[in-house]
Amino acid sequence: MTEEMPEGLRELVKEKVLFCYQCGSCVGSCPTARAIPEYNPRKMMEKLILGGWEEVLSSKLIWLCTLCHTCYEVCPQGVGISHIIIELRNLAAERGMAPAGFLESAKQMAATGWTTTLTGAIQRTRAELGLPEIKATDTEEIKKLMKATGFRPALEAEKG
Repeated sequence: MTEEMPEGLRELVKEKVLFCYQCGSCVGSCPTARAIPEYNPRKMMEKLILGGWEEVLSSKLIWLCTLCHTCYEVCPQGVGISHIIIELRNLAAERGMAPAGFLESAKQMAATGWTTTLTGAIQRTRAELGLPEIKATDTEEIKKLMKATGFRPALEAEKG
């Protein structure tokens, strides 16, 4: 038995996704779709329209979007697929369905302000290029944003 579509997603489908008339402009302009044939924003919208939201949400494909917003720019209906993908990612993260690598990057950002560890090699390369040393980042603003947006995984890791 499938679960009922969450209210927020139902509203998003009603207010945006249903306007998609499957022209394919999003796919034709998408750099990810060119590189990864399985990635197809049009098919994701079609599945949402047909009620296949659980399949879209559980798919790793929503995490491949680079959020370049090209699909948003070319959509004749103004569907805003990249914005929809952000909402799908948020819902997936709330349900514990985000990829481990994404969550690790978020935890690293909450702790340090950076998505990767700043190594000595990075600092040496910066010095060789005449760039200033990277200083520690104040993470309080990042933590406030994560709290305000409900991004619990990174905040929970901070406590542990």
